[in-house]
Amino acid sequence: MDRLTDDIQKTIRAIEALSECSSTASEQIDELLDQLFQQKIDLAGATLNTSSPLYQQAAHSMSAAASKAARAARDPAGTKAMIPVVEEAIGRLAKLLDSLGHAS
Repeated sequence: MDRLTDDIQKTIRAIEALSECSSTASEQIDELLDQLFQQKIDLAGATLNTSSPLYQQAAHSMSAAASKAARAARDPAGTKAMIPVVEEAIGRLAKLLDSLGHAS
């Protein structure tokens, strides 16, 4: 598993923990999970150029999202700050997938 996929999985696990907690569960959290699951599936069949700028941007953003999500899972007060970081990572991953010809 490459770093990007690993960070997507870490982000999914952390957000799943937040979605199971009544104080942080929301439609927005569920939507982030749905998008991440779909992108992980789309990425699974893709041939990636790990040195491309789009890949590097997506990997960097997803790494930041994984860290923020893990912190939010440990301290749910950080959930609000996590959401835009995850949304940015999803956006960058969508650009990468679009460049590969996948609809995301």
